[in-house]
Amino acid sequence: MALTAPDSCGAHVGGRLGQALRALRDGEPCGDQLGCWITSGGLRLALADGLGHGREAHAAAATAMHQLAAECTEPALDVVFARCDQRLLNTRGVALAVVDICGDDASIQHAAVGNVRTLLVQDDRVKRLGGARGIVGAGFSSLRTERLTINPGDWLIIFSDGIRENAGIVDCLVDAQPSDQFAEGLLARWADERDDASLLLYRHR
Repeated sequence: MALTAPDSCGAHVGGRLGQALRALRDGEPCGDQLGCWITSGGLRLALADGLGHGREAHAAAATAMHQLAAECTEPALDVVFARCDQRLLNTRGVALAVVDICGDDASIQHAAVGNVRTLLVQDDRVKRLGGARGIVGAGFSSLRTERLTINPGDWLIIFSDGIRENAGIVDCLVDAQPSDQFAEGLLARWADERDDASLLLYRHR
């Protein structure tokens, strides 16, 4: 996981975050990458899925994480995505989801491009958050930032297309707590064997 300040970020999200990555082939770098950063308003979470798999996909996703780390003071997600798009012009490009968790007013802001998925789970309701068509690094259109309320106990689930869209992850959250071990178990159960796969879990307190 990409952390701008590992100690402080780890302490800040202790017991609220779980993450897992799996490359398509053993010994090959994963083309998916995950990020978590402390911001002035709370936390920023991100998942980048490099186009294809292997070293070039990994390089694109890692470049996206480096650019996002440099954008922690920028609150406008449309600006963040535009700068990432420019930074990734000479790479394969990525699908990208970014979520800002704003502790002061119990809200989240979400934006995404490409085939990555973000779910907000509130009690027995599941809301799939939207995304723009395109590739970060090759252009996109109609990017929209969504703002929603998040309550204690709510879950955010962000995953790449290496996990089936109809995976039963939500059903596994009953009585669960987020951890890397829990995320790895879900990934092992639901990941597609034909692609890299990644999963980021967050539970609000």
